[in-house]
Amino acid sequence: MMEQLSGELATEGVQVQFVAVNAVSAATPADQQKLIDRCSFPLFQDTKAVDAWGQHKAGKDDIFVYKADGTLSEFLPTTGGKNTDLSAADGYANLKQAVVDAQ
Repeated sequence: MMEQLSGELATEGVQVQFVAVNAVSAATPADQQKLIDRCSFPLFQDTKAVDAWGQHKAGKDDIFVYKADGTLSEFLPTTGGKNTDLSAADGYANLKQAVVDAQ
């Protein structure tokens, strides 16, 4: 769904870059390949030494939207008040609006 959203935003003239940070617990080549097969955007592998998820107080499927200058525009936790399930119309719309608002 992120691929679809990326294409839709590009068509609308919104420049966006998506990246994924894979969990330390999913560091096997098989786990990484599952994500690689589903997306064309960069995949970063978290490590215990870096602990990107911990530094962001992030969980699985949490979404961080940053502005072009690197400042955080919106944090969309999966357990938050906004639906972030991209397979649901309102979840898709919520993420799309968050990206547009960050422009």
